[in-house]
Amino acid sequence: MRDRILSAARELFAKQGFEATTVDEIARLADVAPATFFNHFQTKQNVLELMTGEVFEYLRSITARNFEREGDPLDKLRGFIASAAEAITSSRGIARDVLLEFVRMDGTPGRPHPYLERLTEPFVALVAEAQQRGQIRSDRDAAFLAQMMMGMMNSAITNWLADPAYPVETGLVDATEFALETLRPRMPEAGRD
Repeated sequence: MRDRILSAARELFAKQGFEATTVDEIARLADVAPATFFNHFQTKQNVLELMTGEVFEYLRSITARNFEREGDPLDKLRGFIASAAEAITSSRGIARDVLLEFVRMDGTPGRPHPYLERLTEPFVALVAEAQQRGQIRSDRDAAFLAQMMMGMMNSAITNWLADPAYPVETGLVDATEFALETLRPRMPEAGRD
């Protein structure tokens, strides 16, 4: 029953968005009474929160799939971005609602965001690997450079959240390439020791 409700909610959120979807519509599509919906979820918001957790577990899995394989760290990053862009493209409506929910989630000062830390750690490891190979500058700490890189990539997501017409898929790729250009090792200037 719960799975039917979740499936109906996913379909409706993807088609018409979270805000435009009512509990009655979810119940009707799931072929259950509205009271049955409330036996499983206190609110429509609870459904979205559950989906947000699922999406970030999926993101964590594509991060692991791309970052933990052998090979060039920059190619791993590009593979991750391609997978993330594909995921956004395949479920554009719900992806936007989930990312908006992620932004709204508890950001209590002094406590890490519920998902951010788990997504950041693999990026730090990837940057450290690229630093060891001489692909990314090593004059700064890997954690700081990963934070800057993720911030640049996040700018594409932020633009899309502000404007649904923004081409987030190409924005992610462009932001990633710009971040990699910015993080290249510095070449010594001519005439300097």
